[in-house]
Amino acid sequence: MIRRLVVGLTLVTASGMVACAEWAGSELGGPTLSIVPLIAIGTGTGTVLLDDLDQLHVLVVPISSAGVGRAVGDTTVPVDAAGNATLTVPVVVVGKAQPFEVTLEGIRSSDGAVLYAGVDTVLVSGAGAAQPVTVPVSYVGPCRIGSGCVVTVAPQDTTLTPGGSFVMRVSVDSALILVTGVPVALTNLTPGLILVGPDRTVTALLSPTGGPARVEAAIRGSADTLRLTVAPLTAPAAVLVNPGYVTLTTLSPGNTAQLTAVVTDIAGKPLSSSLATWSSRTPSVATVSSTGLVMGVAPGSAIVAAMAAPGVADSLVVMVGDALTPPGSPIALALVGGRSFGVGKVAQPMAIDVVVDLKAVPTELLGSYDARLTWNAGVLRFDSTQAGSFVFPVVIPDTAAGGILRFHATDPVGATGLQTLAHVWFTATGPGASSHVLSLPVLSAALTSLDLTPRLLVAPGGATIGP
Repeated sequence: MIRRLVVGLTLVTASGMVACAEWAGSELGGPTLSIVPLIAIGTGTGTVLLDDLDQLHVLVVPISSAGVGRAVGDTTVPVDAAGNATLTVPVVVVGKAQPFEVTLEGIRSSDGAVLYAGVDTVLVSGAGAAQPVTVPVSYVGPCRIGSGCVVTVAPQDTTLTPGGSFVMRVSVDSALILVTGVPVALTNLTPGLILVGPDRTVTALLSPTGGPARVEAAIRGSADTLRLTVAPLTAPAAVLVNPGYVTLTTLSPGNTAQLTAVVTDIAGKPLSSSLATWSSRTPSVATVSSTGLVMGVAPGSAIVAAMAAPGVADSLVVMVGDALTPPGSPIALALVGGRSFGVGKVAQPMAIDVVVDLKAVPTELLGSYDARLTWNAGVLRFDSTQAGSFVFPVVIPDTAAGGILRFHATDPVGATGLQTLAHVWFTATGPGASSHVLSLPVLSAALTSLDLTPRLLVAPGGATIGP
């Protein structure tokens, strides 16, 4: 897993195209010798090599019948992070072919240690292009193969919370004697859970499930694996309040309701409901305890919210009617999917249910009235109306942002409890708030049954459409 230094030598003519570092000869009208230093790591992706070479020393000496001549190239160049080096050395070929001795050394500049070395004879011909030539390079630094060196990593069996980090300790010894300056390759075996930095810092990524993570440290002939655990992301990501709305009276029974908050993390895993903090925006109408118990105080509407984290909250409408004045207070709601506040996405169908809760009202008849529903035309487009529990209403869509649902003697027999008057279908056309509002002013002159509107309470509501 230690880097192998491979040097390829390619001969091209003076007019040829050279796409790599060049030992120039073209300006002399002769052949051009091109060298491509490559540093390959056998561990694949995710490897961080520590304390490795950062300089390349190249010595080029011509060989003649008289022996080794004077060096034509003797220089040291830097090796970049990608393992590449660039240098230019003029080369003159005497006759049809000329042998050269090429010596390579990989150097660590921090202490001058030679970590890799190799020497080979290369025959350079002036006729045509030569095949690439590889100069064998061996590791000659501390802890060569067979030296008995062992690499060890610590600390083991650590648990990291998402975003947490620590610096791993890497040591190399031979017969329990510490050896310094040994290049160590660190390979992140679980890149989906952790990051490994060049300074040996291990950082836990945000993971909904967490799990075991591993980092392999290797030298020539020895390897060790760092074991750690990444804790799952347990921060609240969503909260849903049940039920979606509440109707109360001011007189027991019926003046309290127990709410529950379902809190989940980013993976949808349930978390403790105690993470939710309850609050009422209108405590003069309804109060809520720390456990989600709602109590009606006065007729009207209040929004009760449960917050599990900043920006992670849900809310509902609590409608309180007056049960002391017969027939009480009917409560009208426009619910999205059975909830006071709903959510949806662009292009999805959205059903807003127009309902009347008569829980606080004795069994009475529903009179003739016109229910008006308005909405944000930039977010919702009206499609159709479907009958609820009663006779299909007359639909009068008078604008793109509103329409009238006309009911005639809706229930001539009598009804109680929650009654669905109609399902109004829309298509979500853009992101934003639906801003739908329900109102029930009595427009019919002749009423065939009880008029519920004088004491009618209309609940606020809305839907948020996302992209």
